[in-house]
Amino acid sequence: MYRSTMHTRGSGLLEVVVATALLVIVFVGFFGVLLLGTRLATDNKAHTGATALALERVEYIRSLDYNSVGTIGGTPAGSIAPSETITLNGVPYTRRTLIVYVDDPKDGTGGGDANGISNDYKRAKVEVSWSGPNGTRSVSIVTNVTPPGIEQ
Repeated sequence: MYRSTMHTRGSGLLEVVVATALLVIVFVGFFGVLLLGTRLATDNKAHTGATALALERVEYIRSLDYNSVGTIGGTPAGSIAPSETITLNGVPYTRRTLIVYVDDPKDGTGGGDANGISNDYKRAKVEVSWSGPNGTRSVSIVTNVTPPGIEQ
């Protein structure tokens, strides 16, 4: 009889150890899901902020007169900063703006241009990048800015 009582006590201890191990595995899994969800939400918030900053710059470029569209020290020249650092919602972003002339091949290129204008329109690219838990990420938007008049 003494022997069976001891066997029962040992089984109870073993059951407690197994139950504790299972609970630890379940809670570690829940913690991992919670951590992943938080990381995804933070990354999504940063991505949304970057998209908003890029769209803000593109809309500003679209609001300018054609001759004013350009970057400081760039070709074409203008008043837009080519690179700047902006903090939004506690996240530091780098916003880079590149504006170049485009010679559209539809009316000929270079000296063979049908209307004699080789700088047909301007193309603006706005790229916003940030560092997150998954490394450096970026968002970019490209738009064309056409002059009024001869280029249709």
